[in-house]
Amino acid sequence: MPSSPTTSRGTRTILIAIGLVALAAVLWLIADAIVVAFGGIVLASVLLSLSGPLSRKTHLGARWSLLIVVALMLVAVAALSWLFGNEIVTQFGELQRQLPEALHKVEQWLGQSPAGRMVVDSVRQVGGNTEALSQAGAFVGSVFGAAANLLLVLFLGVYFAADPQLYRDGALRLVPPRRRPQLRRALDDAGVALRKWLVAQAIAMLAVGVLTGVALGLIGVPLALSLGVLAGLLEFVPVIGPIVAAVPGLLLAFSHGPNTVLYAALVYVAVQQIESNVITPLVQRWAVKLPPVLGLLAIVAFGLLLGVPGVIFAMPLAVVVMVLVKDLYVEDTLEAKPHE
Repeated sequence: MPSSPTTSRGTRTILIAIGLVALAAVLWLIADAIVVAFGGIVLASVLLSLSGPLSRKTHLGARWSLLIVVALMLVAVAALSWLFGNEIVTQFGELQRQLPEALHKVEQWLGQSPAGRMVVDSVRQVGGNTEALSQAGAFVGSVFGAAANLLLVLFLGVYFAADPQLYRDGALRLVPPRRRPQLRRALDDAGVALRKWLVAQAIAMLAVGVLTGVALGLIGVPLALSLGVLAGLLEFVPVIGPIVAAVPGLLLAFSHGPNTVLYAALVYVAVQQIESNVITPLVQRWAVKLPPVLGLLAIVAFGLLLGVPGVIFAMPLAVVVMVLVKDLYVEDTLEAKPHE
C-alpha cells in the first residue's frame, strides 16, 4: 500500500532531524580537530598576507616567497626571544607567584569594613577565591601541555599556505558542479576578509600591548612588561580579553596602594578608549567590520560549542561565517532576481 504524502513528509522531517542531531554530535566529538584546522587556516592567512605582496613585488614564485617569509618570521622570533624572552618568562613566573599574595592583600583590605566583608564572602561563595587563581595557574600549565596541538597548527598553516588552491578545490568537490562558482567566490572573499581582519587586529594588539606596558611602567606597577604582553595577546579576544588582562594588573597595583590601583584602572580604560576610537577605526577602514553585538554573540556561541579555543577564535570564525552567509545566502538567494 503506497504511503500518503503526509506520511512521507513526516518521515522526511524525522530523518532530517535525526541527521542534524547526528551532525551536531559528530561536530562536538571532533571539536578539537576543528579548532586545530581553523588555527592552521588562520596561520595560513597570515603567511599568505605577507608572502603574496612579496611575490608580486619581487616576481618570485609563491612557494619561494612563502619560504622567505617563514624564514624571516623564525629569525624575528629567535631575535625577540634572545632580547626579551628571558625577561618575559621570568616576569610571567613572578606574576604567577605574586597574584595569590596580591589577592590576599585585597581580601584583607576589604575585610576591614562590613561592606567589604560581604563582597569577599560573596566572591568566595561563587568560587572566586585563591583556589580560583590556582586553577588559573593550572590552566597556564595546560597551555604548555597543548604544545603538540600548537605544533600541528604550525604545520597545517604552512601546508595550507604552500598550496591553498589544492585545498580550496577539494572543498569545491563536495558540492554540486552548478554551485561551485558561487562557493569559489565565497571562499575567495572569506580568505581576503580574514587576511585583512588579521592584519588590522595584529596592529591593534601591538598598539595595546605597547601602550599598556609603557603606561603601567610609568606609574610604578610591577612586572609591566609581562602585563603589556598579556594585554596585547588578550586583545585578540574582544570584550572579554581586555577585562581578563586588566585583573592581574589591578591586583599587582594594589600592592602599591589604592592610588596606584586607581591610576592602573585609568590606564586600562584609556588604552581601550584609544584602541576603540582611534586605532581600530584607522586600521579597520579597509578590513571587514563586525558589529560589536555580533562579536559578543560569536564569543558566546563558539565558546559554548568549542570551549576556550572557541572563545579565542570567535572573531575570525565570525568573519568567515559572515562573509559566507553574505555571499551564499543573502546575495545569492535573498537578493537574487526571480529569473535567476
